[in-house]
Amino acid sequence: MDTAGFIIGTARYGGTRHPFRATLPRRVLRSLPEVEPEVAARLAATAEDAATAPAAEAPEAKLRRWPGITTQDVKDFLIAYIACLLAVMTFLG
Repeated sequence: MDTAGFIIGTARYGGTRHPFRATLPRRVLRSLPEVEPEVAARLAATAEDAATAPAAEAPEAKLRRWPGITTQDVKDFLIAYIACLLAVMTFLG
């Protein structure tokens, strides 16, 4: 039985002390990379594109109605507010 893992306080993580985890194959218990290969490739491609693009093609900043608050921020807030309001009304009603 594999008991490799790490300990935080009194809890053991990453090992196979649990009966279900003991039945899993070793490949399932391996540690995952911090950044997935697809994400790393996309980040590298974006960095190359940014390095080769001329400075004149930089996107312009959004027009802002108030300092730091865009129209999209207000829309997102209202959508979240109404969704929460409906959820509470449904729960209480």
